Amino acid sequence: MVAQQGDVPRVLDLRSLDMSPGEARDLVIDVPVDDVIIAGQPYRSVPHEPGAQLEVTQSSSGWHFRMRVATSMVGPCWRCLTEATVPLDADVRDYAAFGRSQSVAFDEDLDSEYLDGEALDVGAMARDALVDLLPATILCRADCAGLCPTCGADLNLAPCDCPPPPPDGRWAALEAIAERLGSGE
Repeated sequence: MVAQQGDVPRVLDLRSLDMSPGEARDLVIDVPVDDVIIAGQPYRSVPHEPGAQLEVTQSSSGWHFRMRVATSMVGPCWRCLTEATVPLDADVRDYAAFGRSQSVAFDEDLDSEYLDGEALDVGAMARDALVDLLPATILCRADCAGLCPTCGADLNLAPCDCPPPPPDGRWAALEAIAERLGSGE
C-alpha cells in the first residue's frame, strides 16, 4: 500500500487496502508531483513529494476518492524571469464505477482517468489538481515591472535609460477617435 520512507509510491494498489463495500480508509501519504512545463518553462513542486491526505471509499457502485494536498509550484516569473513561487492547496474528488467496460459508452463522470484496474495513480491525480489551481499569469510578485523590451534590464531593480518605444502605428485610427470623443465632437 504505502512504501517505506525514501520509496515514495506514485501508484496506490487498492487491493492492498483490503476493503469491502461500505468501508473507507484515510491515508496520509507523500505523493511525488512531476514537474510541469508551461510555455516551455519548467515548474516544480516544493516539496517535490508533498504530504497528501487521501480518502478512499468503496461503495456498492464503485470507488470514491478525495485528495487534499498543499505545496508550492516554483518556476520563472512571466514578466522578469526571476523565480516565482505560487502556493497551492488542492482538494479534489473523483469517482470510478464498478463493472464498466470499454464496450460501454464512455461517461467521464463514471470513469476516473487515474484508476487503471485496481491501481490509482496518486501522482497524476495530485499534479492535475495542482495545475488546475495555477493562476493565469505566474508572477514573482503582483507589481512585477518585468524586463525592458529594449535592453533587457530588470525593471524591478531600477529603471533603465532607454527611451520610450515609438507608438504603434496600428493604434493611430483609435487615437483620432479618442481625440474626437475627448473634444466633444
